[in-house]
Amino acid sequence: MSDKKGIKTLLSKVKIEYLIVIVLGCICLLIVFGSVNQNKNKTTTNTINEYVDTLENKLKTSLSKVSGAGKVNVIISVESGMETVLATTTIKEDNKVVTEPFTVGGKTVVITETYPKISGVIIVAEGANNLSVRVSLLNATSIFLDIDSSKIQILPMK
Repeated sequence: MSDKKGIKTLLSKVKIEYLIVIVLGCICLLIVFGSVNQNKNKTTTNTINEYVDTLENKLKTSLSKVSGAGKVNVIISVESGMETVLATTTIKEDNKVVTEPFTVGGKTVVITETYPKISGVIIVAEGANNLSVRVSLLNATSIFLDIDSSKIQILPMK
């Protein structure tokens, strides 16, 4: 019976305004940490898009210089996102082994970054009706991107 009186006394002392402030503070924290995570995903997506755009532009420029190719458009598709391997440090605390990212000057040390694997390429070229031009475009693309020629489709431009 005294426990119920203690709870009622505690609740009467805590004002509803304080509870509202605490709840709003928690909501604000969730919003802030949620947006930080979304910004990381956007940064990764931008990096992948920039990587693919750079490859497409380099390939387009090079292939358009092939004799008989004419105007060329290139589309590259990738399988997944970037893979980043971070440097880590292992700490033994209270019979527990904890692995944490290694930082220098507040920044995490990156050991390697692996760009996404190319899953396919579409090339549309004015001169793609000519068999020797097609073979040249196919071989150049396969060598440049280090992918199997079965992942490359060459189409004639309208």
